[in-house]
Amino acid sequence: MNRRTVLRELGAALACLALSVGCSNKEPAARGAGPAAGPEQRAGDAKAPAPPAAPVKLTVGHDLWIGYAGVFLANELGYFKEAGLDVGLKPFSNPGDTLAALASSQLDIGLTTLQNLAVVNGNGDTDIVAIALIDSSNGADAVVAREGIASMADLKGKTVALTLGEVNHMLFLLGLEKAGLRADDVKITSMSADDAGAAFVAGKVDAAVTWEPWITKATKGGGHVIFSSASVPDTIADSVAVRRSRLAEGKDAYAKFLGAIDRGVRSLRSDPDRALPIVGKYLNAPAEDVKRMLDGDKIYGLAENKQLFGTADRPGPVYATMKYVVDFAAQSGLVKKAPAPESLLDPGFVR
Repeated sequence: MNRRTVLRELGAALACLALSVGCSNKEPAARGAGPAAGPEQRAGDAKAPAPPAAPVKLTVGHDLWIGYAGVFLANELGYFKEAGLDVGLKPFSNPGDTLAALASSQLDIGLTTLQNLAVVNGNGDTDIVAIALIDSSNGADAVVAREGIASMADLKGKTVALTLGEVNHMLFLLGLEKAGLRADDVKITSMSADDAGAAFVAGKVDAAVTWEPWITKATKGGGHVIFSSASVPDTIADSVAVRRSRLAEGKDAYAKFLGAIDRGVRSLRSDPDRALPIVGKYLNAPAEDVKRMLDGDKIYGLAENKQLFGTADRPGPVYATMKYVVDFAAQSGLVKKAPAPESLLDPGFVR
C-alpha cells in the first residue's frame, strides 16, 4: 500500500469517527467517491497550487567578444531567469577552448565560431553542432600592424602574433592568400587573440591578428588595420553549439536560451543607451567604444536566423558559409578529415 492510499484511508476513518457512522476502512477509499470532503474541500474543491518548477541550470562557455552582446544583456537584464533558466557564464580565452569543455560535458552550451566547429569535428570524433548563429564579424576581427607596414604584403619577414588553429589564424591565411604570400613568409608566434592584442600594444610584435576590444585599443595606441573580416564578410560567424546527443533532453532549455538571447538583441536595438554600458562592463570598455565595435559586427536574433538557415527545400546562406569554412580548413591543413558541412548544423530550433 502506498503513502497516498494510506492517507486516503486514514482520512476516511477519521471522517466516519466524526460523524459517528459505523463504517469500516476495509474497502479502499479510492473505490467509490472517496472520503467525505472536509470543510476546505467543500468550500471550493480547489487543489493546492503546484510549487514553481526549479530553474534549469545551464553552464555556458564563451570568450569576451562584442558579438555576444545579446547574451550579456540577457544575463544582466534577467531574461534567462525569467525564462526559467539558471545560466552560469564561464569565460575562456579563445572560442575554440569552449569546445573541449563542451565535449567533456563540463559545459552545456559553447559559444564558438563555425571555423572552430569545423576544426574540432574534423580532428576528432565529436557530436558538436550549431543550433543558431549569434553574429558574424564584418570588421571586428583584424590584422593590426605598426607604422611602416601598410599592407599584408609588407608583413614578409615580420613577426605576427596569432592563435594557431583558431579563427584569427584562418583570417590571417585569407589575408596572406589575397596578398600572394604564404604562411612561411612570416614569423608566427602563437598566443591567444587577447594576448596578441596586448603584445602588439606593448610593442613586442610587428603585427597581431586580434579582435575587439583589442582592435580599438591597438588603433588608439598608434597601430592601424591592414586587413579585416570586412574583406571576407559573413565568413567569420559565431554560433550556439551543443552536443547532438543532448538535443532531445535539452530541447526545452535550449529553446528558452535562444529566446532569451533574442530578447537581449532586441534590447540592444531598442535601447542602446541602456545596453551599451552593460556590454561594456563585460568587455571592460566604455560605451562609446562598444558602439564603435558594433559597427564591425552583425548581431542576429531569431528572425535573422530563420533567414540564415532557410527551409528544408531551400537551405539558407549559413550552409554555404559552413561549406566555405570546411573547405578552407581542409585546404589549409587545419583538419585531418573534412566533415560534411551540413552535419555541423541543426536547424530544428530556428526554422
